[in-house]
Amino acid sequence: MLRFIGLLMLLALSFGFGYLWGKQPANNLEQTVRDFSRNVVDTTLGIERDLHRRQSLVDAKSNVVQAKADIYNKNTADAAKELADALNSLELVTRGGKQVDPNASVKELAGKIRELRLELSLGKKVSATKLDDIQKELDLLLRK
Repeated sequence: MLRFIGLLMLLALSFGFGYLWGKQPANNLEQTVRDFSRNVVDTTLGIERDLHRRQSLVDAKSNVVQAKADIYNKNTADAAKELADALNSLELVTRGGKQVDPNASVKELAGKIRELRLELSLGKKVSATKLDDIQKELDLLLRK
């Protein structure tokens, strides 16, 4: 009989503790799910933002390579147009990012491209090494 009462008390205590413990984590579980979903959304937006940034940098690099090919073919009007497209792509990079250092280097790079485009539109000769330097800087930005 004593065993039965002891077992009954043990079951009652375990049920009581289980009930109290089960009641408390419901609020914590909801908070955990909210935090997790917020983290997932933030991570997804960060990945999307980085993807758009990289795509714009790749587009700018493509335009610089095409401008270099146009300079080799002595087609300065098309080279200036390609550099303008590269500038537009770099402007898209600066709009989307919150990072300070990459944006400063992107703005500096955009200034170099503007200078080259101005030289081309004025009819001055532009060396392909300047475009090589710009292409290398774009490669460095793509690695970040």
